[in-house]
Amino acid sequence: MSVRFEVYRDGRRVSGFQPVAPHIVSAESVPVPGDIVLQDGCITIYRSDNTPIGLALLWDAGPIGVYHLETSRLQPRERAYNLNVELARFRLMRILQKLEDWNFFDFPRGDRFVARFKEAQEMLGQALMKLDQPAEAARIADEALTMGIALSEELAMFHAELLINRRRLSNSFVKHIFGCRVDCTVQNQKYREMLSGNFDYAVLPTPWKVLQPQEANFDTSQVDSWAESLTKKRVPIIAGPLVSFQAEDLPDWMFIWENDFETIRELAYEHVAKLVQRYRKAVSLWNVCSGMSTNGAFTLSFEQMIEMTRLLVAQVKNILPSARTLVTISQPFGEYHARTPGSVSPVLYAEMVSQAGINFDGFALELEMGLPQPGMFVRDLFQISTLLDRYSGLGRPVFLTAISAPGRSTPDPGDQSEGSLDPNHAGRWHRPWDPQLQADWLEAVSHLALSKPFVESVAWGNLADINHTVPGGGLLNDMFQPKPVFDRLQQMRDKFQQWQTRK
Repeated sequence: MSVRFEVYRDGRRVSGFQPVAPHIVSAESVPVPGDIVLQDGCITIYRSDNTPIGLALLWDAGPIGVYHLETSRLQPRERAYNLNVELARFRLMRILQKLEDWNFFDFPRGDRFVARFKEAQEMLGQALMKLDQPAEAARIADEALTMGIALSEELAMFHAELLINRRRLSNSFVKHIFGCRVDCTVQNQKYREMLSGNFDYAVLPTPWKVLQPQEANFDTSQVDSWAESLTKKRVPIIAGPLVSFQAEDLPDWMFIWENDFETIRELAYEHVAKLVQRYRKAVSLWNVCSGMSTNGAFTLSFEQMIEMTRLLVAQVKNILPSARTLVTISQPFGEYHARTPGSVSPVLYAEMVSQAGINFDGFALELEMGLPQPGMFVRDLFQISTLLDRYSGLGRPVFLTAISAPGRSTPDPGDQSEGSLDPNHAGRWHRPWDPQLQADWLEAVSHLALSKPFVESVAWGNLADINHTVPGGGLLNDMFQPKPVFDRLQQMRDKFQQWQTRK
């Protein structure tokens, strides 16, 4: 059986609608494999079972923005569903869940949110009553969706403000809150000075592809230089991921062993040992591994993923028993799970790692948005808040080791894609990306994350517009001049330091 969707735009049915970044979702927003086709003017999704499923795709919600959204979970049937209605229905269902989870129904200052929710709910009810007039139902549902997105973002930020004040009053923030990821290939002195003088800590990647381009050639000079300079400046270092199983991070010679788990395990084990021995005096926190659940480079069974994670964390602890270790959850929205056979959803991997008796100290998450590729399509603040909440019950702190958003709405010839990827094709947060909006996004997402009692710190993903991951993604331009996002981060850093000083 299948689930079919009719699509309506501007009051008319669109028979040739081409969905962007579509995938099927099951319960708890977990992406799952399946087929998505355009058939008889409808988007049709197929799964091998008859469990309720939904569709996730990039959707233009008008002036409020363009986001990767989900429909409600639906039973297979012959008659097509109205995509517009189901997108609105799911957003309002999720708002209702959060109003309950966050106790807003019993909170006096939450009355205004409850009232606006009921207004949007009534509008959705009008759409449902007009399903026999699908174009009109879609028009009303679009309004309900716009109201729902605006309401949910305000709700998430209001809830964040409540929680961040609680953390402030209880003095439960850690000392080192705001960091930045280093590009170890950049050896410019001004770059070093801006990094060491303006952040609480540095995230120092140790890309295997750079450190060992040939099997017999282990070259640590670039990382050595950074580790030495940061240590001299007394800047704490989060090193890693020591091993990333993302295809782009592995040296080419490793793929000779792609079907030999024992050799891959041994090589990774030895590589981690070399890095920990070399940087044991410089590193404060070890980000041990990433990409383990994605099966993006090697095909591992679930048991092998857990075994590899356990082995690599244990290797760090064997060399440095007091070392603090992180495990990275790659692509936390999990789109890869809908397309890669044998992969494991991010939350399931996190749950199993937590329950497997592995002696690690926290999870690392990366939230980089603004490029049309898996894991980087734009989500709104409510979706980010909901994602983070999934890690609240795992008993481990969370470190955001890279957050990023574009500083421009056009392709950037200087970024890692060399201008081949257009941020306009990845979504829009309220309006086209610009330097001021980038700063607003940084502040909103940082506040949102740091309001969560289990989130310890936030690091920006690109210091400068040099080899940056998203268009205009640096805090500094390519001449190392500060941009609005840099100034905003410093303002936030000053504010949090003042809070800690007052206590």
